[in-house]
Amino acid sequence: MDRISSLSNDIISNIVSFLSAKDAAVASVLSKRWQNIYTIVPNLEFDNTLENQGSLTDFLNGLLALPASTRIKNVSIKRRGRDGPNRDADLNRFLCNVLKRGVLKLKLDIWVTLDGRYSLPVEVFTCKTLVELELGSILQIDLVPENALLPALKTLIIDAVQFSDQSGCAFQKLLSSCPVLVELRMLNVQWEHWQWSRRVSSPTLEKLTMNHRYHFGNTYYDMEGITFDTPSLTSLKYYDLPPKSYPTVNLDSLVEATISLTLPLHHAWTGKHARRGDTVPSVTNLIKGLRNVETLNLSSTDTVAAFYFSNEAIPVFENLHRLSIATEREFCWRTLPYLLKKPPNLESLVIGGPLHYNYQLGDGYESEEIYSEDDDEEESESDGDEPICECLSDYSFLESCLVKTVEISEYSGTKIELKHMKHFLEKLSCLELVKVFSHERDEEEHVQLRTNLLNLPRSSKCKTQFEFIPPRSSV
Repeated sequence: MDRISSLSNDIISNIVSFLSAKDAAVASVLSKRWQNIYTIVPNLEFDNTLENQGSLTDFLNGLLALPASTRIKNVSIKRRGRDGPNRDADLNRFLCNVLKRGVLKLKLDIWVTLDGRYSLPVEVFTCKTLVELELGSILQIDLVPENALLPALKTLIIDAVQFSDQSGCAFQKLLSSCPVLVELRMLNVQWEHWQWSRRVSSPTLEKLTMNHRYHFGNTYYDMEGITFDTPSLTSLKYYDLPPKSYPTVNLDSLVEATISLTLPLHHAWTGKHARRGDTVPSVTNLIKGLRNVETLNLSSTDTVAAFYFSNEAIPVFENLHRLSIATEREFCWRTLPYLLKKPPNLESLVIGGPLHYNYQLGDGYESEEIYSEDDDEEESESDGDEPICECLSDYSFLESCLVKTVEISEYSGTKIELKHMKHFLEKLSCLELVKVFSHERDEEEHVQLRTNLLNLPRSSKCKTQFEFIPPRSSV
């Protein structure tokens, strides 16, 4: 008996999955046992960017050689450039064939060339077995058929896909055809080039990721409002250039949210840098829609600024337990009092960056030289004490805050940061843990940084944890 025949069915099935469809079909005639095993193909992949992959036509012929009863679980197609004169027709024949074979997961990474257009076969939008569908990249969807229905689809990923509006909103039709959709990922989108209803609507959606394809140096963005009608959504990751408004925001079930807004260069929340006639984005409804979150990540300084200039819209966050704030260049603490007064049950505050930003230094960040007592002797009386941020005033807003854990991701140990930490430790009466992440230094500096922090007055129940991470790359 040969060694392969002694293996289990699962192992043989896995071995066969590494063969091309044509070779596997030939191998299946070796024995009746192989024929039975090969009625299910775990994975079928085509990538014309790989060497010795062959043409799409050859790949199609291998598929057609399989018995009609063969079922295929996962299909992945990656196509770049030309595969021959009939590349679109061959691709559609292939798709129509595999969609009849009970496919569960379909991934299409199709680069449409500038000299033509490619249309997906309507069978993609009427497949009853698909559970996960990924469409990309530089692909345009002009038409979703009236009878579109994906009754089993739970995950939909669209990457760099554009939608047009030849017969109603194709994007909304696609969402409406997914009655059990759980996760939607919209990656590298450019709303301004879409023809759509500007509405993200799904009664079943639980996870949503939206990522705008932002080009560095954008100077113009004039997008109309975007509506979120997703009452079952529990997780939101939203990275975008904000539109003029958010007319309707239905996020009543939201548990976790990451918001990252980036303003084009000609906009400012105050409007002072905007061109005449520009409309400053209003995020009021978006902020109000976050009221039920338990974890909130504000992952850009523009987002933090949006909360400040819309501070009257900040709701009472009854369920918020963890708040993370990005502190990048030109960060100002003026938003912090408004944010910390609203969540009565906040337990964890994460400072996602340096603890203090020095506006007076031209390079953007304060020197990371660790403070020591000798520094006081070298300062002249005229130097005085530099304020951390006048927006914080006397830090009284911290006294009503019930935060138990403070985490700082880029602590440098400068004199100004120590002053900042002193107020946190004194005013936060419920503080139990301070977690400090600092870039690696020599052992003497490590000891100095630890000593400075541990010498600050605090409650006896408050502990400090240190973790040293590799230094930032200079590239």
